[in-house]
Amino acid sequence: MRLFCILILIPTLLLPACTPSTVRKDVSPAQHRQWANELISIHDITGAIGEMEQAVKGNPNIADALLYADLLESQGDYKVARKVYKKAYRYPTDDVQKQALNYRFALLEATDFDNLKTARKLAEALPPVDSRYFDLQAVLRFKQSEYKQALEEVQRALAKAKDNEERGWAYYHMAQIYYELRIEKDTFRSLFEATNNGRGHSLVARITNYWEAKRHIPFPTD
Repeated sequence: MRLFCILILIPTLLLPACTPSTVRKDVSPAQHRQWANELISIHDITGAIGEMEQAVKGNPNIADALLYADLLESQGDYKVARKVYKKAYRYPTDDVQKQALNYRFALLEATDFDNLKTARKLAEALPPVDSRYFDLQAVLRFKQSEYKQALEEVQRALAKAKDNEERGWAYYHMAQIYYELRIEKDTFRSLFEATNNGRGHSLVARITNYWEAKRHIPFPTD
């Protein structure tokens, strides 16, 4: 009888250790955000994604949603990033945040899902003099193999760029365009500028992946 009771007691004592950990309710969204930034600083992106997920759940806002989606994109988790962007439209926002959301969501739709119709609609919601508007036009032209027109649009984007991040995206897309136009020197010059200007996690990952994919093969001449 004593042995039987012990056998029952052991699984009961071990059960909490085997149960998946739940979200700590005593941790604020701001603390999750801080931990995410600390994890980013040591290049633990997977850990940072987990913290940002909790931050957004606890305090839904566009700023955190944009960072969360940016981290997801940097790891190639485009489907989850897409869900985060869609849900972010329900959060309180101002015009600046809404424009940033439209741009990032449009890029994802055009680049990773070939959903040009949605991307075009989102682009039209941006001011027609905004660098990001021209950059999206360049991406849409690029996706339709209209490379010379795409180059004109991305040059307009660079002329209107307000910060390094906007310049980084424009130079990255410019490198892709020059590659399709088979202009080697300008391809790698643009990629170099993209690297120098790029700040976002997704952008840096995309530049790195593009460089790694192209540098090991002869530059095409056809």
